[in-house]
Amino acid sequence: MSKFFRLCSCEFTKIMKKKSTKVMLIILVISLFASAGLAQLTKGMYNIVDEMYLATDYKESMKSEIETMKTELNNESLDEASKNANQAYLETLQLALDNDINIYTYIPYWKTELLLDDISISKQNLYNYKSIGDEESAAKEQSNIDAKIEILKNDDFSGYIKLQKDAAKVNLDNVIINEQEYNDTISILDLKEKYEIGKTYNSEDSWKATLVDEIQVLKTNIRTGIDMTTGKALTEEGLEKASDTIKMNEYRLEHNMPPFMTGDMSIGTTRKVYDYMMGSLSMMVIAVMIIIIAGSSISSEFSKGTIKFWSFTPNKRWKILLSKLVVNTLILVVTTVGITLVSAVVGNVFFGSQNAQDYIYVSGGTVHTINYIAYSILYNLAMAIDIFMFLLLAMMLSTVARNTAVAVGISIAAYLGGSTIMQILNMFVKSEWIKFIPFNNLTLADRIFTNDVSYSASTLISGLTGNISAKFSLAVLGVCAVIMIVTMFDSFRKRDIAA
Repeated sequence: MSKFFRLCSCEFTKIMKKKSTKVMLIILVISLFASAGLAQLTKGMYNIVDEMYLATDYKESMKSEIETMKTELNNESLDEASKNANQAYLETLQLALDNDINIYTYIPYWKTELLLDDISISKQNLYNYKSIGDEESAAKEQSNIDAKIEILKNDDFSGYIKLQKDAAKVNLDNVIINEQEYNDTISILDLKEKYEIGKTYNSEDSWKATLVDEIQVLKTNIRTGIDMTTGKALTEEGLEKASDTIKMNEYRLEHNMPPFMTGDMSIGTTRKVYDYMMGSLSMMVIAVMIIIIAGSSISSEFSKGTIKFWSFTPNKRWKILLSKLVVNTLILVVTTVGITLVSAVVGNVFFGSQNAQDYIYVSGGTVHTINYIAYSILYNLAMAIDIFMFLLLAMMLSTVARNTAVAVGISIAAYLGGSTIMQILNMFVKSEWIKFIPFNNLTLADRIFTNDVSYSASTLISGLTGNISAKFSLAVLGVCAVIMIVTMFDSFRKRDIAA
């Protein structure tokens, strides 16, 4: 065993003395600060777009649309129903203008919803009742409109929520919706009221509205047993995932934890953008470094002639190769863990430690968390599984071809281009056999840790990765790893080592 440790120590020293290794480690550290800079740039660009949008003179736009609607109303070819609809919308626009409400906003805002979803429709109903001479219904509708306008002018958010609950109760009494639909509607309105979602005109809280909308869709999916996105019946696993996601979304709302990929760029989300960019950029640098090290591990011995020295030592061939494999793997693991810890420090400096979120998951029907540091290490180690496969590929090619350029070139090309090619193939090939292709079973981190993004983003990622489970991918990659290791050792053992 001591001889083996000496082999590993010698191999490690040799690798760390290489200029290419030192250069890649420097680039790796630089990538952390580059990720922080890109995250700040992304937030800055988002803020610029947001400011440009907010700076748009929506009042002038509404005035222009009001004049257009007035001209349209004078069109004698319009039927009565169209005139009523146009008149209702014209008055809604004027009401928005008088109360400084931007109806063109993308930001969820209760006043905009009240105007467009309630008052405008009520006004249209009012004019329709008047058209058919139903004065009693018209009087009731006018009373409803006056009550809604009073809520609007008094800035009564709670009154708006109560209005929505009353409307849901009317629909239940009139058998327009069933009791389960009513309960789901009330639960959504309770969430909006509790967390004041849409109460203020705030773009940084838009993620909360996104999560609540997602909860509403998931409740509908569970109630109907149909995925509204795909139109397919939900399996038991799908129903469980929908239920778990609802619990996690409610946990995020309670603890103010925005998920990644929700469209906003609050400071908490900017930290998550940094973590994502750090993972992508740093792990790519690590992958290239490891491939270069692994791809030259055997072939460089032949090109420099040092392999002849090993042939005269008492060390068995398999121990020589195993020492190289062990050292390369240890460098991958240690570098991954080390850069993750350093990145946490850099992230805390640039974005604050309070914005480093724990990972949440559901087990036994209860939401649990994993510490941010522990989760970051586990996630990046899961990403390192992909790199380990290319490490084996590079070492195998280095052993079989005995050519560093071939081993490194093919491995890097496969690492950088394999996933893109597979995504294209997955779009056109729907056969079952395609899931057995090794490249289709990479990106394990995103298959294992699926809860760090919104449900819709998770569904998108799952579609891009071929809807293959993590267990299946591990099995396929395990078989590939065994094949490459056997090929590597067999070639190194049988071929003339001193050639």
